[in-house]
Amino acid sequence: MEKEHFKAHVQYDDWKGSVAADSADQEDFSDFLRGKGVLKAGEIVKGISFYSAERFFDVEAFVSDDEHGLRREKVKMTLEEFFKTFKRFSVKISRNGELDDQEIEFKE
Repeated sequence: MEKEHFKAHVQYDDWKGSVAADSADQEDFSDFLRGKGVLKAGEIVKGISFYSAERFFDVEAFVSDDEHGLRREKVKMTLEEFFKTFKRFSVKISRNGELDDQEIEFKE
């Protein structure tokens, strides 16, 4: 059994922040996994890992049936397929995370 801290990070973490997403009304991430035979009856997606580098893109799903704990599945999909599984996707990052989870004031 492997362990990892479930928090986004990259090599230097120059920028840190948060992300939020709404599932697509039709063909969401779970539906995509079911269609590929990755998500079986009685299982749910508990987490998603999305990683992108210069010429590399990786998606992993953390799946559970609530009886056997989590398992990690590598997901083969394109960037377009990934974003199609969400209706809205928001990323906010700031240098060294200094604005993360803060009320900010700014000029237009």
